[in-house]
Amino acid sequence: MEIKLTEVKQSFLEANLIELQFIAIFGGMILLFLIEGFIPRRHSESDQTNRWISNIVLAIFNHFLILVYTAALFKLLALIQPESSLLRHFGLSDIPVFIIVLLLMDFLTYWIHRSFHKVPILWRIHAVHHSDTEIDVTTSHRHHPLEPMISSLLLTPIVFALGAPLVVMAAYSFVLTASSLISHSNLSLPHKIDNFLRFFVITPDFHRIHHSSDKPFTNSNYGGILPWFDYLFRTYKRKPYSDIPEMEVGLEVMREASDNRLDKVFLTPFIYKP
Repeated sequence: MEIKLTEVKQSFLEANLIELQFIAIFGGMILLFLIEGFIPRRHSESDQTNRWISNIVLAIFNHFLILVYTAALFKLLALIQPESSLLRHFGLSDIPVFIIVLLLMDFLTYWIHRSFHKVPILWRIHAVHHSDTEIDVTTSHRHHPLEPMISSLLLTPIVFALGAPLVVMAAYSFVLTASSLISHSNLSLPHKIDNFLRFFVITPDFHRIHHSSDKPFTNSNYGGILPWFDYLFRTYKRKPYSDIPEMEVGLEVMREASDNRLDKVFLTPFIYKP
């Protein structure tokens, strides 16, 4: 009996999902970290050792915490029959399903991100991410473990309602990972290229504004993959290209090197006073 190509893809993903995600996250992080060294947007004169250690430990911890959850979720998705899938019900192929999933999930994550800024208890958790006083690719995974767990639990019912094929959800996950790594990176893009790209994707300068210590800018540019929802809901802000490297990032408080200690990072939601 001939095995269909889609079945081979699904079987491969089921067997290697965690390993593939690990390669995407940490392989991408190492690659961008090396490139940043050659074309940095901002040169830092302070010692980065403590924050790098904390960010990488958080990345590893959250990777195993969330990906074990995600792998279990994807295994359940694989059991959903095509006829019970909301998207498959319309007879769509993988590419249009991927586009729908990308747009819908990015729309939802945009609003979840805004909620983490507007709801006080959620902001205390999200403050871990914004407490980084430098921005580079390691910042992409500087999240308190409570944040990705809350986001995942909020999105899970939507994922099950859609019932998108495993290969589509895996592709979305990889695109989201790549976007997060690139948008947080300390890469320097020429002004004209950045201006062009930000019509379609989140560029490093686009997202760096979001990490400004100046509150009006902190509460802007929420997009994860696409910038369109920031444009649509008028949460997009920008600064002159020449001002970005000197812009202060992080929070108004927690700016000492000791604040990057791992124990303080884990305790931030409980000790941070906005």
